Amino acid sequence: MFKSNHKYFIFQIAMMLLLSSFSISAQNQITISEYLNSIKESEQVKIDSNTVSLLNDYNYNLPIIKSAQFRTETNDLVLERQEYTFRLKPNSIRAMSDQKELYQKRIEAVIVKNQLGFNEDLKDRYILILNYYFSSKLIDLYKEKQIQLEDKLNILSHSIYEIKFDVEDLIDAEDDLLETNLKLIMLEESSNNQLALLKQSLNYQGDSLVFNFDDFISPSEIYNVTIQDTIPTEPLNITLQKLKMYTLENEMELTAAKSKQILDYVQARYAAKKNDIFDESFSLGLGINLPFFGNTRSKKGEYYLKIINEESKLSKLKSKNIDNNKIVNEEFKTAKINYQILQKQNEESSINLLLDTYKKMEGAPPLQLVNLKVLQNKKNIEVLKSKHELYKIYIITLAYQEVLFQKPLINYLSSTKELIDP
Repeated sequence: MFKSNHKYFIFQIAMMLLLSSFSISAQNQITISEYLNSIKESEQVKIDSNTVSLLNDYNYNLPIIKSAQFRTETNDLVLERQEYTFRLKPNSIRAMSDQKELYQKRIEAVIVKNQLGFNEDLKDRYILILNYYFSSKLIDLYKEKQIQLEDKLNILSHSIYEIKFDVEDLIDAEDDLLETNLKLIMLEESSNNQLALLKQSLNYQGDSLVFNFDDFISPSEIYNVTIQDTIPTEPLNITLQKLKMYTLENEMELTAAKSKQILDYVQARYAAKKNDIFDESFSLGLGINLPFFGNTRSKKGEYYLKIINEESKLSKLKSKNIDNNKIVNEEFKTAKINYQILQKQNEESSINLLLDTYKKMEGAPPLQLVNLKVLQNKKNIEVLKSKHELYKIYIITLAYQEVLFQKPLINYLSSTKELIDP
């Protein structure tokens, strides 16, 4: 009875440890959507959000009263003859309106800059996780190739004394293995660096981190993604350039409004008359600006030159966007065609048929068998590289179309188009 209970107790402990290990493993797993969603906690996003919040809270309106002055002076140092003047300098209604519009344009420019930055940061995150994913797959293929070449060298080393032995085949195999080993070192170092960057972006402090790629989009699903041949909406860089022009125009209008302000000040004056200290006087005065003088014309000329310069930049930017749009779309089409061709060639390759035939044969030549495996592996590597390029160009195209940052945020590497922030 004791032995039975003892075994049951050990079984319970083992199950608890097993479940605990599963729980730890699950905790270390993270989906692509969770990884992309962590961008909201990045320092740059927080800084951008705080900047816009501060700008919105800041009171940028021009006050009705520009300044208030109180002056006093004495006549013959007699207090009874003291003079008092109170002067108010107002802002013009036009200047207050122009100031408000100017500041709104500046806030809009900051928001557009933040959107551009957010779209670019998301693109970089997508590219990083893609590089890590395909680096891992490529490492697996090169490890497979490493084993195949070691088998080939082993076969060749046992056939040194045979008549058909080719020493060049042995030398080539050794060179290929050396190149494969060096490639593996580089790939593993690159993969470790990518993982370090992923941990950094997630603010992850643990040792192991596993990504869940179960919902990973397939190449056929990428083919069906509709990419606009033309830019559907106004690109953010065009919007930002226009805002620069509008800001300059508002600054020019504000300067003009201030220079054209006719009423300079209003003042009230109180003074006792010199001849009779009991006689007092009260007067009102106005200050009028004459619009015939000043350097307003030269300032307008400076603004016009700046505006013309920004208009030229806008025209070049529009032309460049059209050209870039064509280039990006062509690259995406080319990436799709390249992968489809390589994938089809690999599937229909006679190497697969020969390899299957050799595996079923009794006494099949081992050297020929391993050579076929190496050649098949080489084709698989080329297909994987082409697939990586397809996924990368797909994300770059979406980033250029400026859809990555659009709300609601979508995981474009998900086959179900999962919401990043549901």
